Amino acid sequence: MYFINPFKGLRPTKENAKNVAITSTDHLSEDKLTDYKKNNPWSYLNVFSAENKSKSKEQFELMKKNSILKKDKNYSFYVYKISDHNHEQVGIIGTAKLSAYDNLHIRGHEEIFLERSQKRLKQMDNLNAQIGPIYTIYPDNAELDQLLKKEVESKPAYSFNALDKCKHEVWVVDNKEKVQKISDIFNTINRIYIADGHHRMEALSKLSEFKKHSNHNHTGDELYNYFMVAIFSQSQARLLDYNRLIKDLYGYSEEDFIDKIKDKFHIELQNSQFKPKKPQTFGMYLKKKWYSLELKEAPENLFHIVNLDINLLHHYLLEPTLGIGDPRYDNRIDFLAGFHGLDGIEKKVDSGVAEVGFALFPTQVENIISFADKKLNMPPKSTWFDPKPLDGLIAYDFD
Repeated sequence: MYFINPFKGLRPTKENAKNVAITSTDHLSEDKLTDYKKNNPWSYLNVFSAENKSKSKEQFELMKKNSILKKDKNYSFYVYKISDHNHEQVGIIGTAKLSAYDNLHIRGHEEIFLERSQKRLKQMDNLNAQIGPIYTIYPDNAELDQLLKKEVESKPAYSFNALDKCKHEVWVVDNKEKVQKISDIFNTINRIYIADGHHRMEALSKLSEFKKHSNHNHTGDELYNYFMVAIFSQSQARLLDYNRLIKDLYGYSEEDFIDKIKDKFHIELQNSQFKPKKPQTFGMYLKKKWYSLELKEAPENLFHIVNLDINLLHHYLLEPTLGIGDPRYDNRIDFLAGFHGLDGIEKKVDSGVAEVGFALFPTQVENIISFADKKLNMPPKSTWFDPKPLDGLIAYDFD
């Protein structure tokens, strides 16, 4: 048995790829989202936003019936390159057995929102397919990196710019010797880490269990025992900040709030936007003014607190001063991915959507691996990996 396996991907024809595959909707305004769905009838957005389950399934089946989507005849790996003006990363899409997740060969690091996971479960059960991969990272491996580097020298099956302003390219690897080589290399790596897709992962695990118990002839080799992963090297993955927005000051006036947080933080008014350049420092935007915050003392030696800025901000400010409880359930906190920039924080606060915004130093890959190896979970919305693989460029059909 191999750790990472080839599969027969369900994917759009070359001429339809750009309009079928979808980026994270975080990149799109509501207006852009509406226009895009209208102008691209075969986009997966129209599958996911259908008015009910039957309409969603009908649209998906129609895409297959009209040969917008075709299933590869050969077991393949898919080399995937994403690039923008200052970054590129090359990885590979394959499948892993769910038992590898249960046995910690695939390790997660983040708590989830149960409601979101259940939504993912319903979608995949309805379509009987996984449309987007779990984004994972592997410890750097020179042999695999060299193999991928050589592969991208040839002509790709897909190459286009998507709505996330990145170029997405895919190479289909179905040569048996190459496929075998890739599987052999991953057997030596023997562990990967979930970067993005914890909700999908939880949903896939539950879906597999459901199908297992519903199938009286279950053998363990059925397609639902596997799931699709996009795997990139640890050093290539790019992490952005994941910032916090709070809807009110918990009854404090602006002056009283600032006085209160001075107990734990050095606070300085800035002349312009403040983006943290090191851990344990934070930017704060309040009443059209930017402040820098820095902890006065080294954090308490609490195992789950040390060296994680998201926890430090919560432990020393959001919870004791602003009354924010568990971020999974507290509707007074919201999250803003780093690609929106500090302008995004200003826009949310100035419009009244939030009262105060906090800019954080990005969580580091080393933090993720450390937490995962210790079987610890970070709070939800701790990490934002960018760029990400598109959903629907390669899909995994359980049929």
